[in-house]
Amino acid sequence: MKNPYKREITYDQLFCLFIAGSMAGVMIEGIFCLLTKGHWESHVVSVLGPFNILYGMGAVLLYAGAVVLRKRHMAVKILALMSAATLLELLGGLLLKHAFGMRAWNYEHSFWNYKGIICFGFSVMWGVGAFLFCRMHSRISVLLSRLKGKRCHTVCVLAGLVLIFDLCLTGASIGRWSERHYGIEAKSQFDRYMDDTAPNEWMRSRFVEWEFLDETD
Repeated sequence: MKNPYKREITYDQLFCLFIAGSMAGVMIEGIFCLLTKGHWESHVVSVLGPFNILYGMGAVLLYAGAVVLRKRHMAVKILALMSAATLLELLGGLLLKHAFGMRAWNYEHSFWNYKGIICFGFSVMWGVGAFLFCRMHSRISVLLSRLKGKRCHTVCVLAGLVLIFDLCLTGASIGRWSERHYGIEAKSQFDRYMDDTAPNEWMRSRFVEWEFLDETD
């Protein structure tokens, strides 16, 4: 009998986990805002589809880490995965700050924060997620093992290409949004196309709570 833990982690499995994590993150944040603010907020990080890229990457990271570290003590696994997820959040925040002069979240008033990008409280939340993945990764593996066959792989590859297009378009839209804010004129036909299809008003309504650093200084 094969050991289920030695099963190869395939592209199809990680892709579906990424999509599920991205959509679940939007749902969780929306429910959180509904409970704490009294209204729904869609914290998507894509111009096409209801995806939050950070949560998708987090889901892949926590699952893959739980599988790789399955033989380690639970405390070691949680600490390692919590640290890795916090690092992922830090890198995302630094990318927005230094590449676009923006931020999508702000923990400046939270306990034990670093430059408002990461904080102790949300690191603990990553730790809770790590614990859940460590406890449930075998069940998740069973579900993901059903993703097999040429038809499934073809669908995942084609959907992956669409996702890559979405991410590239998202990056271009955010980049042009930032350039417009900081007074950089359109230099190409593509820039003008982005200005017409993703104007400031639409971007602000799509990327809730995102703000430029010079607006908050």
